[in-house]
Amino acid sequence: MAELEKPMFGNIKGKFGKAVFRQRNGINYIAQRPSSYTVPATEAYQHRTTKFRISSKIAAVINSIPTLKSLWKLCTPENLSAYNYLISVNYNALNNDQTVGRIKIAPDSKVGVRLDSVELTTDKLTVNLHPLTEHSLIDTSLEKKVKLIALLVLSKPVDNNTADFEVLELVSPTKTFELNTALSFDLFISTSDELKIALYQNKSIHSSLFTFTNDDNVVNNSSTFSHTLV
Repeated sequence: MAELEKPMFGNIKGKFGKAVFRQRNGINYIAQRPSSYTVPATEAYQHRTTKFRISSKIAAVINSIPTLKSLWKLCTPENLSAYNYLISVNYNALNNDQTVGRIKIAPDSKVGVRLDSVELTTDKLTVNLHPLTEHSLIDTSLEKKVKLIALLVLSKPVDNNTADFEVLELVSPTKTFELNTALSFDLFISTSDELKIALYQNKSIHSSLFTFTNDDNVVNNSSTFSHTLV
């Protein structure tokens, strides 16, 4: 691939004859356009394509949540965007049975969180956690509030007119907390998302707990914890 040392043309994207113009990190590149390409009709290829589509969708939703995006930017390699890095992080989340396994919505952390139960009703998702203790690595002199952010991943549609999968963002209100006291979060579901959920048979929740100062600045997060609902 050739690089334009002097960007005299400005930002160039698209095709011109047999040349393809791309831009990456503010630099214009020229590549030769391939003459033809035949899509492999193999199960392995279809599986890879599905995994890429799901991981791309998950990355897009995570990247749209400011709290999550800011955390991932801190650990993303310099040569990648947070979005592209998230695709690689969650690419292998698809199981062989087309269900979604464990994904990461937040970077791994030493903060310990133990899931008690999850209940999905028509209009809300309720997540109950075991109490945070002094062993959870929470500094109560600084960390005063908590919030739960979750992705609800839907797969196996009930009919052929529905997309193969959907990813929904759910965020709880921020609340104060105390150590050694159980935590319960209600993540309310919009009417439009209620309709989407009804179209899928498989549902999994992937959540992370966030702590905040009294001024609502993020201090800590837990590693992602997952639960299959159906």
